[in-house]
Amino acid sequence: MDYFLQPLLKKLPLNCDILIPFLRYENELEHELILSKTEIIFKNSKLFIVAPLAKKPLWSQDWWPQVQKIPFKNKNEALKILKGQKNRGYYYAAIDSPLATSLRKDLRELKLKRIEYQVPSLFDFKYFSWTLLENDSLLICPHPVSQFPGGWHEFNEDKSSPPNRAYLKLWEVLALNYIELKKEDVAIDLGSSPGGWSWVLSEQVAKVYSIDKAPLEPQVSGIKNILYEAHDAFTIKPTDYPDITWLFSDIICTPERLLELVEFWQTHSRVRNFVCTIKFKGECDFDMLKKFEKFEGSRIIHLYHNKNEVTWIRKGTS
Repeated sequence: MDYFLQPLLKKLPLNCDILIPFLRYENELEHELILSKTEIIFKNSKLFIVAPLAKKPLWSQDWWPQVQKIPFKNKNEALKILKGQKNRGYYYAAIDSPLATSLRKDLRELKLKRIEYQVPSLFDFKYFSWTLLENDSLLICPHPVSQFPGGWHEFNEDKSSPPNRAYLKLWEVLALNYIELKKEDVAIDLGSSPGGWSWVLSEQVAKVYSIDKAPLEPQVSGIKNILYEAHDAFTIKPTDYPDITWLFSDIICTPERLLELVEFWQTHSRVRNFVCTIKFKGECDFDMLKKFEKFEGSRIIHLYHNKNEVTWIRKGTS
C-alpha cells in the first residue's frame, strides 16, 4: 500500500532522491530513514521518494540522488526527453506502467546482465536511471550512485568449486573494490566451514588460516595455501597467528559476541583489517552498528548478497 495517497505525487518537488529498497527489507529501510529523521515523500514496495540525502542509506539497494521530475504532454515528447540524455538509460519498474513498456520499445537501454567476476570489476559504463509513477512526468536520475544499474549484483556463478553460496558475499566485496588485497597478505577466516570464503581468499592472498571445529569440504581442504585448523574460532589465541594482515568472519553468532571477538583481536593482535558479517535474528540493531562504526576506518554495507545481516569492513594500519 502506498505511504501516501497517489494524488500527492502531483506535488512532488522538482528535485528529490529515490531509494530502491532491498527485496523484503523495505521495513528496515523505512526504520532507518525514520531514525535519521529523513522525510519520506512517497513510498511503495518498490521505491521510496525522499528529501535529498547526504549519503546512501544502509538498507537501500540503490540511491538516485538529485532526481529530476520532468513533465511531458505525450509519448513523443517523453521519448524526446529520454533520447536527449547523454548516456544510455536503465528503466526501473516501480509500478505496472503500459506507457513505460511502450516507451522502452523505442529506446536503446542498458540491460541487466550477470557480472563476470573480476577483481576489481572493470564495468564502468555511464548510464542514467528513470522510472514512471504517473503518465505525465518522468523521474530521471542523470548520475545514479551504484556502479551497476539498480544495484543489481548478480554474478555468473561458479557452480562447481565453492562449497556454498556464501562466497558470493566476498566476491561482491572484492569486485566492487570495497577492499584491496595484496598477494603477500595473510588472512585468517574464522568459522570457515564449509570453506566458501577460504576458497575465495586462497586466490587473492599468500596464505589463509581456515579455522572451524567443522571440517572443510574436500575441494577446499585440498588447496595448498589454505591451512585448516579444527578449533573454536572464539578460543584461539591471536598470538599464534602473528603474520596475519586481514581477519575475515562469516560466523553465525549474535552481534554482541562478534563485537567481543573483534575487540579481543584488536587488543591482542596487530591486525587492523577486518571483513565481518553482522547477523541479526530479528530487526536490525542500529545501536549495535554504531559500536562497530566507532572503530577508525570502519564502514558498514548491506551487500546485495547479504540477507538479514550486514557486512562490517575496517581498513586500518597494520
